[in-house]
Amino acid sequence: MKRNIARLIFFLIALGCFGYVGWYYYDLKRTENDVSALSSRAGSDASTPGGKPSKDSEAVSAESEEGEEPGRVLYVLSDFEPLLEKNQNIIGWITIDGTKVNYPVMQSVNGDSNYYLDHNFDQQEDKNGSLFLDDRCDVIKPTANLIIYGHHMRSGAMFGDLDNYKSESFFRDHQYIRFNSIYETGVWQVMAAFESKVYADTDIGFRYYDFIDPDNEKDFKAGVKNMKALSIYDTGVDAVWGDRLITLSTCDYEQDNGRFVVVAKLIGEAG
Repeated sequence: MKRNIARLIFFLIALGCFGYVGWYYYDLKRTENDVSALSSRAGSDASTPGGKPSKDSEAVSAESEEGEEPGRVLYVLSDFEPLLEKNQNIIGWITIDGTKVNYPVMQSVNGDSNYYLDHNFDQQEDKNGSLFLDDRCDVIKPTANLIIYGHHMRSGAMFGDLDNYKSESFFRDHQYIRFNSIYETGVWQVMAAFESKVYADTDIGFRYYDFIDPDNEKDFKAGVKNMKALSIYDTGVDAVWGDRLITLSTCDYEQDNGRFVVVAKLIGEAG
């Protein structure tokens, strides 16, 4: 009797494991198919969606501070128009050649900053989640640093391939990131790659996730200096006041609450 019960328990455990693995790969395949369909819909199956500004789209004014010249008038890039029709929360698309990173970037506007941790572009529950922009960042009047978060999936999905940048040789062959917001295209050159963590209130350390829009040149220089000092290797790339940065952040399991971070600076428009 005990042997039969043990066999039954073993069978149920095995069934649960196979079910989990099956669901995991189903979710992964669904994510890959969804991204491929989105890219095709944007007319950019092999590249980062962008296109030319569409004057038929609604204009957005990048508000200026009091006393400054009027802000730029921005138009949605044509490739993003069909994507915005499906989900107004898309704010851009990011691609890193030689990795699986080729995804839309979302930004929650419903007050739930963690919504896209476990929801996909179609707003379905998905353990892969989506890549998403910190809700304190802005692509209309761009903040100095745009911070994008994503899961470190074992399959390589989302930011699962990001820790390849722990290797200097990988960096040398993959120095450029393409991130196009819905309003403008951009090529970004990797400036730093480092391990960090989410700090407790009492901890002392550079909180890269709070380095978003420094008030002055001194604070900007201090932030860049911290990033460069933490970098695993010297990239030879630096940033000065007025440069725009993008920070990619994912989980890292080398320490409790660990994070792996890649920072790049804008060097020009995407071709």
